[in-house]
Amino acid sequence: MVSVLVEDLPPATSEFLSRRARRSGAPSVAEHVRHELITLARNHDPVDQVVQIMEETRPHALEPEIDADAVVLADTYRLPADVWTTLCRRAAASHAAVSEYVHGELVRMARHPTVDDAMWELGEIQAADPSLEIDVDEVHKAIRHARGLD
Repeated sequence: MVSVLVEDLPPATSEFLSRRARRSGAPSVAEHVRHELITLARNHDPVDQVVQIMEETRPHALEPEIDADAVVLADTYRLPADVWTTLCRRAAASHAAVSEYVHGELVRMARHPTVDDAMWELGEIQAADPSLEIDVDEVHKAIRHARGLD
């Protein structure tokens, strides 16, 4: 079992989610995580193809392992039924307990920030030390180039 409460996540993941919460203006990090989980579940993910194939060929194989931390996850973040169902199906298809699957997804999200996340973090660094001379436009271009976006 793995806790998905913000305070129990790895420090880098917790800090990342805190930055995103500040940027979004969410009333709390927990409320922002709720939003992230809803978005995650409602957006297509490659594992959804595995879920579909398993439902068609081995429907009983998609029984999710709902551990105690998964119950805490559902209660803490007040997830809508469709989101909960999607996360459970994806966890089962990934052969992971629901809490482990969600924990992994939150960690993955923090390890692969968006260009906006990187620019926001750079802005925070520059605000903390105004003496830094950073060409924000050049950094933005470099990040997009490095990711093959331009």
